[in-house]
Amino acid sequence: SDFGTQLRAKQKLKGYYGSISEKQFLATYKEASRIKGNTAENLIGLLERRLDAVVYRAKLVPTVFAARQFVNHGHVKLNGVKTNIPSVRLRPGDVVEVKDSSKNMALVLEALQSAERDIPDYIDVDPKKMTATYLRIPEFAEVPYACTMEPNLVVEFYSR
Repeated sequence: SDFGTQLRAKQKLKGYYGSISEKQFLATYKEASRIKGNTAENLIGLLERRLDAVVYRAKLVPTVFAARQFVNHGHVKLNGVKTNIPSVRLRPGDVVEVKDSSKNMALVLEALQSAERDIPDYIDVDPKKMTATYLRIPEFAEVPYACTMEPNLVVEFYSR
């Protein structure tokens, strides 16, 4: 059924960003629908601006779940200030760095060495300093998903 297809698309997208609650995801959707332009593009843009998503994309940790936990445990600085809120939205130009005391954690070192995924164009990473600069809000086509995502179905699901 259409409902089932839309629900599956929503759950797949929500699951891809780690353990985002339904309440947070719905709030993100509502904000995306308020912004001018394509709601599906806006939704992806807002999800990719989350601190945990940027930490994961910058290859500072191996998984999205690890990214959320890494931020929660206070191993990350945002523009030089310790931050432990994974859902913080970044603005273009923001700098994310691993705290000095966390730079030699096995988790971080392993993730930086792995060649399983590429760093997208909208994030500039310095692996030696373990910093990442968020350059701009990405478009849906630029986001390197492991499987096919259909944010337009998510928009249809919520607009019922």
